Amino acid sequence: MNNFEIKQIQHSEIDEVAVVLTDAFYTNPAYSAVFKDKSQLREGLLWLFRTSLLMNNRKQPLTMVVKEKSSSAIVGTYSLIPPQGVSNSISIYFQIGIPRFISKFGLSTLIRMLSLDAKNKKLLTESLENQEHHYLSMVVVKEEYRGCGIGSLMVRHAIDRLVASGSACHLLGLTTQLPENVVFYSRLGFDKLDEGYVTFKENRYYNCNMKLDLMKEGIG
Repeated sequence: MNNFEIKQIQHSEIDEVAVVLTDAFYTNPAYSAVFKDKSQLREGLLWLFRTSLLMNNRKQPLTMVVKEKSSSAIVGTYSLIPPQGVSNSISIYFQIGIPRFISKFGLSTLIRMLSLDAKNKKLLTESLENQEHHYLSMVVVKEEYRGCGIGSLMVRHAIDRLVASGSACHLLGLTTQLPENVVFYSRLGFDKLDEGYVTFKENRYYNCNMKLDLMKEGIG
């Protein structure tokens, strides 16, 4: 793993990271449920992830990127969201182009996107039985770099950051729509809280909520 380094995302890298996320989540049934017109899916996801990255990293860097040292290419990314979430003023929604999004994709698409996000957060909070938790989000490794330990490197890096922060909150939660990811996170110490199929509008997709209790694991 000496060929890679983990750095805070830079504003100039947001578009590149949005492409990495779009490539990874393009076939994810939860995200595809947002866009009824599948011809708009890729463009819509690019907007969604770029917007999320802008909002999450506006006040402080919450997203990390893994770079290949030899080329500086971004090969992986993750975000670690604090318990209080991310607050933004109303002006940011105009800066990121909400009106243009509605014009392009329709108000119903925006409503579905917000509803899906709220539903997934609610399911995780209920599974954790605790409002106070850190959220490990958008953990992605580019396809051609998978299987060489980058995913494990990122998760351990996130845990180390959480411990170093001295946060009083010791719960780290995540959701995944891929059964194979459950095995991956279990190997890294996460406990499976519940799994099953979630119905959203006319769509149905697999979902699993997981947690890592730093106190229980003797990490924090």
